[in-house]
Amino acid sequence: PKMNVHSINGVLLICRPGLLLVCMVASAMVQAAEGGAQRPATQPTAQLTNASANDALSRLLSNAGALMKSGKAAEAYALLEPKEFDYSGDISYDYLLGVAALDSGKLDRAVIAFERVLTVNPNFSGARLDLGRAYFAMGSDALAEKEFKIVLSQNPPAQVRPVVEKFLETIAERRKNKLQQVSSYLELGVGRDSNVTSTTADFTKGVLNTFNFAGVQPTGSSVLRAASFSNLSGGVALNRVVDELNGVSVFVGLDLKKRWIKELAQLNNANFDLNGGVSIARDVNIYRVYFNLNKYFQEGMTSGVDGNRSTPAVGVEWKRNLGDRDQVSLTGQYSRPRYATQETQDSNQTALGVSLLHIFAATTSPLIFASVNRSTDHALKPLASGSDTSRKTTGLRLHLQFTPLANTDVFLSGGVSRRNDSSPNARSTLIPAVYGRDVTQDGTLGTNWRFSPKWTFKAQVSKYNNVSNLSLYNYRRTESLLSIRRDF
Repeated sequence: PKMNVHSINGVLLICRPGLLLVCMVASAMVQAAEGGAQRPATQPTAQLTNASANDALSRLLSNAGALMKSGKAAEAYALLEPKEFDYSGDISYDYLLGVAALDSGKLDRAVIAFERVLTVNPNFSGARLDLGRAYFAMGSDALAEKEFKIVLSQNPPAQVRPVVEKFLETIAERRKNKLQQVSSYLELGVGRDSNVTSTTADFTKGVLNTFNFAGVQPTGSSVLRAASFSNLSGGVALNRVVDELNGVSVFVGLDLKKRWIKELAQLNNANFDLNGGVSIARDVNIYRVYFNLNKYFQEGMTSGVDGNRSTPAVGVEWKRNLGDRDQVSLTGQYSRPRYATQETQDSNQTALGVSLLHIFAATTSPLIFASVNRSTDHALKPLASGSDTSRKTTGLRLHLQFTPLANTDVFLSGGVSRRNDSSPNARSTLIPAVYGRDVTQDGTLGTNWRFSPKWTFKAQVSKYNNVSNLSLYNYRRTESLLSIRRDF
C-alpha cells in the first residue's frame, strides 16, 4: 500500500507501509489539526517559514518524501543524512530524517533526530511517539516507557491512546519476561554403540596381564557387545531476577534422561539431575553459587551388583567477559559420589577448572571453547587388598564450532584426560605393585540443523579410546546418534 504524506503547519507526518501505529498517529494529528484541537502550545513558526523559503530544503524534503512514499526509507535516509550539518534544527528536516532512520533500522540516528525536534517543540506528540518507538526497538524499555507516558499526559487524540497503551502493556510484559525466564525442552534420539560396556577387545589376555589369572573367559558385562539404543530426555529451567539493581537472580533446573539398549535391558539406564543456586551479575563479572544432585540408575548384568549411584555437589563459579568476543571462567566444586552396591567406589571429590571462550569476527561466527580441569577423589573405604580407589584426574577439552548457514552449526569437540591411581594395586594384583594409569581420548563430529525456530535436528559421531598400563582397561568405542529436539 502507498503511504500518505500529510503536513501539519509545515511538519511532515508520514504513514508507512506495515506501520499501522504511525498511520493512526498521523491521521489523528491531521484530524486534530484540521479541527483546531490539540495544537502544540508553541509552534516553530519562524523556523518553518524559513524552511518554506529555502528552495533547496523544500526540494530535499520533497524528494525524500517521495522516496518514503515509495517505501524506500534507506534511500531517503541516504539523501537526507549528508545535509544534516546544514539543516539540523529545522523541525521538518529533523522529523523526516528521524522517520527515515527509524524505518531503515538506524535507531541511534533516529533517536538523535527526534530529540532535536523535541528540543524545539516539546509538545510535538508525533515525534515523541516515534522517539518512544525507537527506544522500544532498541530494547531501552525504561526510556520508551517514559516517552509513551508523556504522550498520554499530553491528551492525545482518542485513536492514539489505545495504541500507546498497547506499547506500555508490551513493555510491562517484556519486563516480566526479563525478570522471570522459564525454558524447557524434549529430545528423542536413536543411535548405535559399538561397545556398550566399554570392554577390552581381549578380555582373557587382559585378566592375565592385570591379575595373573590365565584362561578366564568373559561373561556378563565383560563380553564386548555392539547394540542399538534409543534416548528420551527432557528438562525445565527457571531463572528469576530478585534484585534487578544489584543483578541478583536465582535459578533452578531439572533434567531427566533415559536410554534403552536393544536386547540388553540390564544395561538400560536413567539419569536425574537437579540443580539450582544464586547468580550475581556485576558489570563484566558473573558470580554463581550452586548445588547439583545427580542420580544414576542401572540394573547391571552381575547379580547383586548394580550401577546405581547418587552424587550431590556444591560449587562456585566466576565468569568475566573480556570484551564482546571473549570470556574466561573459573570453577570450584565439591561432590560426594555414593554407590548403592559398590561402597568401595565411594569418594569425596574436589575439582577445579578454568575455561576460555573466543568468538571470531567472521561471517560464519566461528568460536573456540577450551577448558582444563583437575579433580581429586579420596576413597572412603579400603579394598579387600588394603588398597583403595583414590585417584587424581586431569583433563583438557576443546570445542570448535562455525555456522556456514544461518540455521546450521557444524562442530568438532574432543578431549583427553589422564587418571592416576593414588594407591598401588587398586585395580590389579600384579607383583611388584602397580599404580594404574589411564589416558582417555574422545572426539565428536556433528551438526545441528535448526529447521524451525524451536526445532533442532542433530547428527553426530563420537569415538572413544582408553589406553591403560593395565590392559584389562583398554577399550575402544564408536557411538553414532541422530536426535530431534523441541524447545519450549
